Amino acid sequence: MARSFDRCDVNDFSAMTKTQAPKADRIVFTGDFLRPAAGGWEPAQHENIQWFHRLLEVPIKMATGLPSEIVHWDNNWLNHARFDGDAVAAIYGAFWGRPDIGSWPRIYESQKLPDFVEEMFLSLFGGSFVVGFELPPYLLHFFKRHKIEFIDCALSPVRFMDDLLFNFSSSSVSVTEVFQANAVPEALIQLQAGVLASNVAKMNPTPPSPNSLLLVLQTRYDKALIENGVFVTVLDHLDALANTASQYDNLLVKLHPLEAQDTVAEAVLSLFPNASTAEDGFYRLVAHPNIKAVAALSSSCVHEAKFFGKEGHYLLPGYPPKKPIEDVQDICLDDIILAPDFWRDVFDALGVAVTNKDGLRLAQKPNRFRQQLRSAWGYNQIDTDIFLDWARP
Repeated sequence: MARSFDRCDVNDFSAMTKTQAPKADRIVFTGDFLRPAAGGWEPAQHENIQWFHRLLEVPIKMATGLPSEIVHWDNNWLNHARFDGDAVAAIYGAFWGRPDIGSWPRIYESQKLPDFVEEMFLSLFGGSFVVGFELPPYLLHFFKRHKIEFIDCALSPVRFMDDLLFNFSSSSVSVTEVFQANAVPEALIQLQAGVLASNVAKMNPTPPSPNSLLLVLQTRYDKALIENGVFVTVLDHLDALANTASQYDNLLVKLHPLEAQDTVAEAVLSLFPNASTAEDGFYRLVAHPNIKAVAALSSSCVHEAKFFGKEGHYLLPGYPPKKPIEDVQDICLDDIILAPDFWRDVFDALGVAVTNKDGLRLAQKPNRFRQQLRSAWGYNQIDTDIFLDWARP
């Protein structure tokens, strides 16, 4: 018997392109809800998960009519949280871990869950399609065990387009093919890098020295800095840095604008006599011809460097790592993710009944996602900050 749908103002769910019932009856939005903040026992990902849910809830509902819900940790129950701090602390206890950021890396990488946690998660995700923001390995392995289809989204490491891009992946090969059909071409990113390089040519009064290596430092508690269950810094990989730096005449150290880690920077400066601190923004630096390469433990800046014709050096062994689940690949997408027709194609590939296509798509708007996330990763320095400077008396 075909699934029935309630009518709503934006779609007629009585006219479906498929008549069979979907394999799941709801969409669950989630992410790494067990990750705590660095400064105390507070959730770190609740706002990102809520943002992602609200961003995609409407286009997915327009495409499928399926209800959606959210699984996240929020100490304010008014935000419809499924977990509070005590519940998450109990999960940490099941892993024999203290409830703090130091225990999170081991949980993050876990392939198995304690029995009661497994049962709890099954009650939350069983019989659903999962749409996640930066799904952690412990959830990906759980979904695989229980054959729960998922779509995962992470911010693309390319942060210098007119707006942020996203890396989407899925447990479904058919959905991956839909992503591939809508992928952002690398040639387009290359073109943007050239335009950006011409922009910063007029904004570089203190050029770096010739044949320089730019070392980008990162924040302390970054999931990309987890190695063997603990957080590492560049000081844990000085041999790799020394081998890389020996290929260049100068070393420029770029501190992270949100967390300088002065002690790490001071140690690097004292160990390398040709090192100095970079004061300029990353995009002004990487676009300059005197910067020949970019190095970091695992920063997205290394990935971006290639689009500016620079060498990229990851200092963390084995980086970038393989996906936790085999045969899952990242596909770069833009604001096509806001279009209901895109989600009609996605859920049609999953065998879900979808509404008829309508061609709706919002006009492209620069910085839409940057403004929503309140994050620009330094792009503002060569974009919106220019207008602010003009407005200053």
